[in-house]
Amino acid sequence: YYMMIVLVIICTVLMANLLRSKAGRAWIAIRDNDISAEVMGINVVKYKLMAFFVAGFLGGIAGSFWISSLAAISPEHFPWFLSLWLVGVILIGGVGSIYGTIFGSIFMVVVMEALQLGIMPLADSYPKLLMDFLFIKEAAFGLAICIFLIYEPNGLAYRWWQIKNYFNLWP
Repeated sequence: YYMMIVLVIICTVLMANLLRSKAGRAWIAIRDNDISAEVMGINVVKYKLMAFFVAGFLGGIAGSFWISSLAAISPEHFPWFLSLWLVGVILIGGVGSIYGTIFGSIFMVVVMEALQLGIMPLADSYPKLLMDFLFIKEAAFGLAICIFLIYEPNGLAYRWWQIKNYFNLWP
């Protein structure tokens, strides 16, 4: 646990610093509009390949840490719902933000734990409810994504940015 916290902090600091560099500014320009970035002199292919490398590097760090806790790896470890879950966490947290991934994952863990705590007292009276918890969890996940896409399309990171700016500009 502690080693993973250290890895997450190191990777987050590295990504925050990388986004402030020349390559990070180029990535932001390409994300906003790749044609205008190319017109401004940014080598789009070079920076897209660099982004692919950085994403693969970070994925390799996470995968190597995860595989150390498993005895063997198989395709059953990678259901397609896990990919959908990760995309949903990023949508809820805020696309294009480092804070968004953190806020989205915290939000989803808190919501799922609160849902489980709410269902556990009812499990004695309704045992089928406990068996159907996976379906309830998926429905809550889909509902959370829909609510965030309708009412907060920029995610929780944008709300954090607004609160931070409010206190920075206050008196």
